[in-house]
Amino acid sequence: MQREKGHFAKAAQRITHALGSVWAVGMVAALAAAWLIVGEVTGFPRWWEITGTTGLPFLSLLMLVVIQHTQNHDSRAMHLKLDELIRANQPAENRMMTIEDAGSETLEHVRGEFRRQAEPSDSTAD
Repeated sequence: MQREKGHFAKAAQRITHALGSVWAVGMVAALAAAWLIVGEVTGFPRWWEITGTTGLPFLSLLMLVVIQHTQNHDSRAMHLKLDELIRANQPAENRMMTIEDAGSETLEHVRGEFRRQAEPSDSTAD
């Protein structure tokens, strides 16, 4: 049943983990400082400006895609784990296993039902 992750999924997970580390923050700070120093030394030429205005947004977009891929995978796995817990728990409502497909109105209705169930009733307060 368990299938091995593809090469892209493995790489995306490793990159996402690395980008969330303290080392990544230090690396970004060091690269930004180096970029500013190179600009200062070279007199802020046009090519220096272009690297910032085109290169950095491209890298940001690439990071966004990789991180979103990993988040989607993790979210899907979490939903499946929760679905299994709901399925295994007899008093749970099986309709909750597909609730992520519901519209906003349905989600608010279910949320209201849960809030009403969570409120203590007047008959139990003595």
